[in-house]
Amino acid sequence: MSQKRKSTQQQTPSDRIWTLSNMLSFLRMLLVIPFAMLLENAYVNQLWLGAICMVAYATDLLDGWIARKFEGESKLGRIIDPLADKVYIIVAVVMMVILEMLPLWFVLVVVLRDVIIFVGGMHLKKRTGILVQSNWLGKATVVAIGFTLLATIFHDGGRNMTQEVLIVISVALVVVSLYKYGERYFDLMRKHAKKR
Repeated sequence: MSQKRKSTQQQTPSDRIWTLSNMLSFLRMLLVIPFAMLLENAYVNQLWLGAICMVAYATDLLDGWIARKFEGESKLGRIIDPLADKVYIIVAVVMMVILEMLPLWFVLVVVLRDVIIFVGGMHLKKRTGILVQSNWLGKATVVAIGFTLLATIFHDGGRNMTQEVLIVISVALVVVSLYKYGERYFDLMRKHAKKR
């Protein structure tokens, strides 16, 4: 068998569901439940909230690495990995705005970005069969928002300059990453239209 054929087979996602990488993605999604519950008394539960954020971030790093290194990518993994990020971030920021820990406009920016990317991704998949995966810029945006959440949790009132700086960085990354996703979306749609 040629190297080219081997490479193509390795890149083809499998139909497997119960893989370790997928389980880590499911775990990250479920972690938002205790996170949301502990947020109601954030100052007292700072360490627990911080620990949950760190575990969630670790699962985000590990699931992709394990899939690439040991298991091979799965069709479900390509969906559940970015979906877990979106569910975790959206629930967290919505809870924080309800508890008046974050400004409403920031939460709307974060949620709107994820909704646009999700709807655009589903439309692209339906029209072209291509499922666009998260890139390094999208991951960097999630990390920046995560640090913003941590800066909000580990604060006991007054002016939070760290949080404000991180909000600015997060919003800048949201705008740039959304632009790049849009660029990829229209590029793939044009290529698909030319093939027809």
